[in-house]
Amino acid sequence: MSEADGAPEVSASNVVPPWDNGDWGRRPPDVVLGYSGFDGTAEFKRAHFPDLADGEARLCQGLDAAAALVVDGRLVAAVQQERYSGVKFDHAFPADAVRACLDVAGLSITDVDQVRHGFDYGLAKVLSMGDELSRRRYDEVYRPERQTTLLHRHFPELSGLDVRPVRHHEAHALTAAVPSGFDEALVVVVDGMGELHAVSVYRWAGGALTRLAALDFRSSLGLFYSVMTMHLGYWPNSDEYKVMAMAASGDAERFAGTMRDAVVLGADGRFDIPLLRRNHDPLSKETFAGSRRWLAEQGCPPARGEIEQVHFDLAAAGQRRLEEALFHLVGHWVARTGLRRVAFAGGVALNCVAVGKLAASGLVDGVYVQPAAGDEGTAVGAALLGADLLRAAEHYPVSTFLGPDVHSDRVPAHSYFTVEVDDPEVIAAHLLARGLVIGWAQGRLEFGPRALGNRSILADPRRRETRDRVNAAVKFREGFRPLAPIVKSECATRYFRIPAGTNMRHMTIAVPVRPERADEIAAVVHDDGTARVQVVHAAEQPRLWRVLDEFERRTGVGTLINTSLNVKGQPTARSASEAFRTFDESRLDVLVVGNVVHAKDWAVPDVLAATARTPAPTA
Repeated sequence: MSEADGAPEVSASNVVPPWDNGDWGRRPPDVVLGYSGFDGTAEFKRAHFPDLADGEARLCQGLDAAAALVVDGRLVAAVQQERYSGVKFDHAFPADAVRACLDVAGLSITDVDQVRHGFDYGLAKVLSMGDELSRRRYDEVYRPERQTTLLHRHFPELSGLDVRPVRHHEAHALTAAVPSGFDEALVVVVDGMGELHAVSVYRWAGGALTRLAALDFRSSLGLFYSVMTMHLGYWPNSDEYKVMAMAASGDAERFAGTMRDAVVLGADGRFDIPLLRRNHDPLSKETFAGSRRWLAEQGCPPARGEIEQVHFDLAAAGQRRLEEALFHLVGHWVARTGLRRVAFAGGVALNCVAVGKLAASGLVDGVYVQPAAGDEGTAVGAALLGADLLRAAEHYPVSTFLGPDVHSDRVPAHSYFTVEVDDPEVIAAHLLARGLVIGWAQGRLEFGPRALGNRSILADPRRRETRDRVNAAVKFREGFRPLAPIVKSECATRYFRIPAGTNMRHMTIAVPVRPERADEIAAVVHDDGTARVQVVHAAEQPRLWRVLDEFERRTGVGTLINTSLNVKGQPTARSASEAFRTFDESRLDVLVVGNVVHAKDWAVPDVLAATARTPAPTA
């Protein structure tokens, strides 16, 4: 993977084909559309189990619908359906996301040559025939042919194409291996469940993947953590990161024995999770009610309302056991293969604490985590299957900015103070240094769950109370939730202990904060002394890097708080109008969209102090 600039700016209004090798225009490009999600999966579960709690209803496959476009072997666009529907983790057929990808690339639906989906349940058909409910779920949701029906319903122009199913873990693995920058590596996929497997290990070498091991649902660390998430009062397939945050404030020893019984380590890097086999009737199998009853019997009642110390302690024990299982798996395959660099995908790969500890352990020499490690990433993996993977790796974009440009939309008319400036980075740094909290919307949309500087909320990291303000008044979320830092690449090791060979661009790995620097950046230091860091390189993100540089000039600190530009319950803002809605509905002080600065009344004096420009007319 090149260390040069990230994905080029491409929009419908300024199309520069990023796949052009000099002969595009003389021949049609090869256009492959990949997508993820299972349309109807949640609806099926609700229809057959109408009395489920909202969290229980989320225990289904096929969330995180997304689309991705690979043109002549190059990834040129990817976007999640939720960014258009407004429904977090939306599982509906991603028609809007497909159109967005084509728009970004300057192509039409009739240019598509192949369509691939990130599941292949044809492999599991025989196992879906055991009972009537499973048979109906297979026929109404999982049957591969159904994807072709959905494609033709939404895009009749493609009536001559069939959707090709792709093995779920293979799609995940490609998204880890291809952009990793490793010529040889272990590729580890750990999630809730694919068609048949919950854990897969591959060798990546010579541009090819070879599967080394696969473990079924009885070894699902993703389901284990989802059960813990439900028991602690949160939504599975959504709020696992809250449990990870809780773990930093708990005593893992209190439930250590319980967790050893829940997750049993075995030979050859394997593990078994008896906790998942405590559900025997159809309803319990859908909700893991038996697993949760067992946790209560061990001394931790389910969380209902206020979180107590016992819940923090259970979270700490569960987090530690997940880490032990991951070390056990990776340690075995490192020893067996001699491969000491590891690329991760699957939802569990987003457990930045576990991956951070592995990266710093000395067990491995390098770690890469696919930033879109959840099921949305399988849209990319499905589209990559069949490409020249070495060539795809050479041209894979460094950045995750794969969606539409913020300038494809306009901020609505409003009564806030508005001014257009020539140097928004300087203005933003000035306002941040004065303690204001800023929405920052620039360029193309990020793909995946993290806002990495194009749809972000930025704030001063020097005061702990800033974290509390952002959580409470801006994001409307729990006070224990950590906020992540962004840092200039030139001074990253001044503040953080970053393991060698670890890709820190995508806010996927938690690393220790240097104790002597912790007080300087108190708002981004979590209770366990770590931070989920994003390192910003000037060549890849020049505007964000300049904000950091200007902030450092004023304060001596080359770090900022960065969190996603949204409020609780909403996806990250996609467009300029959505960014403005977040600004309008929250206690954000200032919003910067491109070169235009919008300010609330109380922030106007600070904005005026930073610029003497005349306010621009509103749109």
